[in-house]
Amino acid sequence: MLKSATETAISQWNNTGAFIFKPVANKKNADIIVLAVNDPDNGAAGLTNTSMNSITGYYLHATVKLNSYYLLNPVFGYSQQRIVNTAEHELGHAIGLQHTNKTSVMQPAGSYYPIQRLDIDDVKALYSRTPQPPSLQDNNDQSISK
Repeated sequence: MLKSATETAISQWNNTGAFIFKPVANKKNADIIVLAVNDPDNGAAGLTNTSMNSITGYYLHATVKLNSYYLLNPVFGYSQQRIVNTAEHELGHAIGLQHTNKTSVMQPAGSYYPIQRLDIDDVKALYSRTPQPPSLQDNNDQSISK
């Protein structure tokens, strides 16, 4: 079920035209890796860890973890659509989006909205400018890894 949700989330992002994910056969060649985990202790349905080149500001690698402990346990009430939304949210982090309190796939809760026009515009804006090292960026007190 998590693999299917990930595939749907990738397709949804690709359909926006704002960012195109290209699957690779060997994960050693992947810039973004999506893993299913079963971790009752991390407190999150999804988590993305990123690494960045501190000189260029470019993202180098991201690991998305979708947590089956929360996503597939009926006690937590995740529908298939909310699982897809969670995957879309975490992929948003993997490509550089941060949390927002607006109606967006990037809301901190991460599962109530699918990709919105705001998200598409944010990705287009992000990739239309040259990245800067973190020390030069305007930090909006947002977290990349949640």
